[in-house]
Amino acid sequence: MASKALSTWRNERRARLDELLTAHRLVGGPARGRRWRTAAINEALVLRLAAEFQGFARDLHDLGCRQFASRASPKNGAVENVIRSRLSEARDLDRGNAHPGSLGKDFGRFGFELWPSLAQRDASSGAHNRSLEQLNLARNALAHADSAALASLRAQGITLVLGTFQRWRRDLEALAANLDVELSALLGRLFGQPDPW
Repeated sequence: MASKALSTWRNERRARLDELLTAHRLVGGPARGRRWRTAAINEALVLRLAAEFQGFARDLHDLGCRQFASRASPKNGAVENVIRSRLSEARDLDRGNAHPGSLGKDFGRFGFELWPSLAQRDASSGAHNRSLEQLNLARNALAHADSAALASLRAQGITLVLGTFQRWRRDLEALAANLDVELSALLGRLFGQPDPW
């Protein structure tokens, strides 16, 4: 069963990305080849993907905080609030990108090493990590109008074209699903109870 955060990722967040893809098709046409008119839409897709994944990660972390707090102190609402607040206090996801380091730090508050745990679950986690890192480099370069950073990405073979977006999106789809399952399993193990979702 998927968490509400993952369901939102797969429905509302996916729909917003799909709206931009529809615009991309309308502007660029159905044929393959160089589509210089779609460059701005490609950039919008990168920015939106980074934003939607950060929203998913924050939603999942919030859900984890609520589950952790309610399981740690099921009959004391005041203590639940303190635990929930401490787990989300000064969270990187609230003030910076959802990059591999911020995910590791914020989800590490639940008591596990995120990336090694994800690697045990899925051998492709290293590729997901690299895609997330590249996405955030591109997002920052675009958001800060940093032409030198964009040139550096191009020099590394990272072009902001539809195919790159589609690869990053596929990897983040898998990462979101793995993160969702891993957090649920961790909370179940920690408290010796069924997985919360």
